[in-house]
Amino acid sequence: MSWRFASNLLSFQNENSIRQAVRLQACEISFEKGVTLVEVMMSAIIILVVLLAGFGALIQGNRLIEVSRDETRVSQVLQSEIEELRSYDWATLIALNAESTYAPSSSFTDAYSARFTIKRKISTRSSLQKRVTMQVSWTDNRGTSHMREYITLISKDGLYDFYYRTI
Repeated sequence: MSWRFASNLLSFQNENSIRQAVRLQACEISFEKGVTLVEVMMSAIIILVVLLAGFGALIQGNRLIEVSRDETRVSQVLQSEIEELRSYDWATLIALNAESTYAPSSSFTDAYSARFTIKRKISTRSSLQKRVTMQVSWTDNRGTSHMREYITLISKDGLYDFYYRTI
């Protein structure tokens, strides 16, 4: 009970005026300490905006993780295919088709291998060197097409050099 309210009670002469003062004080308390509908709606909107921003960040983070996983798989597939070609002897390498498209070998990849397509192109750089271009293309879960490419030189007597390029 506030000091002002107690002093007002002492100044009233009859019982009706005391009841009226108590009612007024009760109304004052409810107006001073209550929360209006507008304040409740504003706080609900602020909470909603914060939650939506959090969910948006979570979704974007999951997309980045998916892209990173695909990029890692593709790098591993390309490296594996290049290493397999390097393990061939020269006669087997020159006997391969100049261009071919195929799926990654099932022994290397997991259930996602059906999403990837490898295109291999072998061209002659000189009588002792072959230029091998390996491209992997795939479509992610959102329907976006991607393609990565490795290029390497394979020599009859062992020059092995490659670089990675994003297209």
